[in-house]
Amino acid sequence: MRPGFFKPLLGIVLGAVLASDPAFAGPERPPEPALWELSAGDSRVYLFGSIHMLPRNWAWRTKAIDAAIRASDVFVFETALTAEETGKMRLFVRERGNLPHGQALSRMLSPEGLKDFRKALTMTPLDPQSVDTMRPWLALMVLGDYRVQSGPLRSFAEEGVDYTIEQAARKAGKSVRHLETGESQFEILIQATPDDDIEGFEADLHDLLKSEDVYRRVLEGWTSGNQADIANVVAEEAARNPREKRLLLDRRNRNWLPQIEGMMVSGQTMFVTVGAAHLAGPGSVLDMLCVRGWKVHRLKTGPSTPPPACTTPTVKLRGSQVALRR
Repeated sequence: MRPGFFKPLLGIVLGAVLASDPAFAGPERPPEPALWELSAGDSRVYLFGSIHMLPRNWAWRTKAIDAAIRASDVFVFETALTAEETGKMRLFVRERGNLPHGQALSRMLSPEGLKDFRKALTMTPLDPQSVDTMRPWLALMVLGDYRVQSGPLRSFAEEGVDYTIEQAARKAGKSVRHLETGESQFEILIQATPDDDIEGFEADLHDLLKSEDVYRRVLEGWTSGNQADIANVVAEEAARNPREKRLLLDRRNRNWLPQIEGMMVSGQTMFVTVGAAHLAGPGSVLDMLCVRGWKVHRLKTGPSTPPPACTTPTVKLRGSQVALRR
């Protein structure tokens, strides 16, 4: 399990994110994050990869992206950031986030694991005893949040792509929908970091203390629209922990696919924002849409001419499916 990449995909739930430092002041070239368009009849869906956590004043919006946002009637995100949904997630954490009475993480760890645990605790303003009684999945999320906030790549949720677009959509009176609930995301984290996998927790904790390079690579690849760079990071992390990729990426991608396909008969223009890793490489949402024969076009968002959206062969479709995709 690698909190340096996969688990921060859910980090928006607890609100961890990147403030810039002098060594990471911003991109040197004009931004051009990847944006795709799917169309069928009167329906249009824009697909946009998100970085949930961004440094302050990080340049990413372009004329093409803003035009797609203005043209959209409905905005879709991974999970809700409303006060009601946040309240449900807090209740979930209170009810399921702590170890049974009398148990403590520090007593479960190896000497090396305990050393990393104590080091991570020094990076937070939290009461060490309160973290010590958390279940591994919650402790890892909390420590990871503060690691991102206090490390070289500190960030802020309110600067994140999801938050920025959703707030603008609500202000404009546009409809906002979500692909999953915060509770369902926590359920995935529980499966990815079970109580009895202390060895995995220690590996995550150790990687958490040296994870800045992964953030840097993903952020730079996303900002420049380089999908291959993001796909390479996904592949490297998946090789280190295929189980976590299956839980946090692959399963969710498959769950989202029918929802996105259903949007293609809505007769509306919809703007779908999901984590950038969900749209990069084999098995991604974008890859599955291409394989299933949807007409996908990557839009030009900056000075460069983007590559084709689909490079994989399509499956044989039924006649009604072919007609729909034209």
